[in-house]
Formats: sequence, structure tokens, C-alpha cells
Amino acid sequence: MDASTAIAEVSSDLAGLPVFLAGSLVAEEAYGLSNAHDDADVFCSTEPSLFVSVTTLLSKGYTFGERFERVWYRWIRYGFKKWHTNSIKLTSPSGIEVNMVFKLQDGHPTTSLSQVLESFDFGLLGVGYDLETGTYRDQRSFLFPHLDINGPLPLMFNKRVNWKKGMFSQYNGLREMGRYAKYTQYGYDMSAVKGDLLEGYWNGAAYAHSTGDEEKGKLGTIYETAALLIEDDEIDTLLVHSKEILYMDSLDEIMEALE
Repeated sequence: MDASTAIAEVSSDLAGLPVFLAGSLVAEEAYGLSNAHDDADVFCSTEPSLFVSVTTLLSKGYTFGERFERVWYRWIRYGFKKWHTNSIKLTSPSGIEVNMVFKLQDGHPTTSLSQVLESFDFGLLGVGYDLETGTYRDQRSFLFPHLDINGPLPLMFNKRVNWKKGMFSQYNGLREMGRYAKYTQYGYDMSAVKGDLLEGYWNGAAYAHSTGDEEKGKLGTIYETAALLIEDDEIDTLLVHSKEILYMDSLDEIMEALE
């Protein structure tokens, strides 16, 4: 299913609700690429809007697998607690996977499409749909007024400033190498991102080593290895090992995966 067809289907099923369709699927449509996406990311403005939206999709024949049935049960029974990002995946009758997401950015919910777009890491993702009003928005020219919006775009400004200084969470540091590789594989020109990622990883590694903490030192070594792989354009290696990293708890195992 092409991106526009998937977008039309999900938009129709959630029309009128305060939710926003954004991310890889919309970027694929905007850039005219064919990345064979079979998933859509929908961001909910409030906790209630997520529950109403999921219930709406279930009433239209969407289903979740066993794991997400358990997530749904726990949400209803216990709420979200204090997680930064809460998501659940459903599958439409036609086979589209829809990720319903409620996230906090800087401690507050993303209650508008513009806030959702600016919460992303990569500038190429500055496009999306407001499903409550049925409107498409392209923020790329606003976010990057002096750049060709169809050419390579850097990190989002707020992300870029912190990243270059090595000021990012461990979770983001371990995740970003894989996201960079994934979008490179999709066919996007990531040249405006590459240099900033390298600077951030080297600075993050230097800080981690400076703490004198053994576990932080291991994390620093992982960041150094990630920087070397990015610098050498080892995209396939990054893709393989980043998938392993996300499921590992031990830094020793992560280091072994990157060797």
C-alpha cells in the first residue's frame, strides 16, 4: 500500500479527533519516496484522546496482538503512571499497523501538530496531518527558512543544540545511531545530520569517560564506536547492531554487539 492510500485510510478512521498523523509515513509521501511503510504514527493530544481514539479504531475492526492487549488492559486498570512516552499498536482490517502515541515533551503533552513535529529529531519529519481539522501542514520552510526544504535537512533546532554538546539521554544516545541508519536506508540524504551526530557522540563519549564511573565508561565506548561506524558509512552494521542494542539491558552485551 502506498503512503497516500494508507494516510487516507487512517485519516478517515480518526477524522474529527484531536490527534495528529506524522512521522515516517507522512515524510515518505512528502518526499515522493517508496519505502514500503506498513505503519502509521498517530500522536494524541491528551490521555483521554488516546483512549477515545483507540476505542474508535477497535469499533472499526482494528485489532491488537496479544502483547498490546496486555498493554491496553494495564492502561485501563492502572493508567500511564509516569512514562515519558506511551504507545500501543493496532492493525487495521486492511493490514496497516497504527501506532497510537501519547508523549510528553519538556514535561508537557504535545497538544498541537506543531509541537509534535518539533519534538522529532530530524528536520525531514516536519510534515503532518491534523486529523481534527483535516488539514495537512508543512513546517519545513518555517523551521529552516534559509534551506531548500526538498534537500538535506539538519536536526530540529532544539535537538541540534543539545545533541552537538553531547547533552542527550542514554536512551536517545543508544537509539539515534539506528534511526540515522534507517533513514539513510530509506533513501533520505542525511548529510546535514551526519556531522552533528558525530560531534554529539564524541562529546557524549568524552563526558561519559570523564565521570570515572565504570558503567558510564562503557557507554562512552559505545558512543565512540557508533561515531566511527557513522563516519565510515557502515549503515548495514549500524542497522543490525542498533536492533540488538534496543533489546539489551547490559552495557557489556551492547559493547559485544558492536565489536
